Amino acid sequence: MSLPADTEAYMLHRPPMRLVQRLRCVEEAYGEAETTLNIGDVGVDPDGKVEAAALLEMVAQTYAAAQGYRDQLAGKPTNRGYLVGISDFRIQSLPSAGQRILIKIRSSCSFEDFYLVEGHVLCDGCAVAGGTLKIWVQPETKQQAT
Repeated sequence: MSLPADTEAYMLHRPPMRLVQRLRCVEEAYGEAETTLNIGDVGVDPDGKVEAAALLEMVAQTYAAAQGYRDQLAGKPTNRGYLVGISDFRIQSLPSAGQRILIKIRSSCSFEDFYLVEGHVLCDGCAVAGGTLKIWVQPETKQQAT
């Protein structure tokens, strides 16, 4: 498996809800992805701006894709994870449809089936959003992987 690659192979999200298109980099606790949303896509408002909720979801999907990549490298099935918390997620600006968006994530810590993920969304080299998400990985899927 080599990167960059389409995220579809590494996460359960499918169009139109798959907002993150390409996985660029995956390291031990770090991942990067990119995407471009267009007018008419989920997450783009009628005025052509990417919605704040879509920026948050891009961070969660980047974590899902990076973890799915790690799982596949380890020969495990993709686990189901759910966004269960948000802490200090700030939106500086909203990108326009058609702009390339870069998403960077880092796993900061975990406790049992919960994971804290720091995420940053950039557009044209400038930070547009960022904060910490809490992800819960469904125990049944983790047990099936072993």
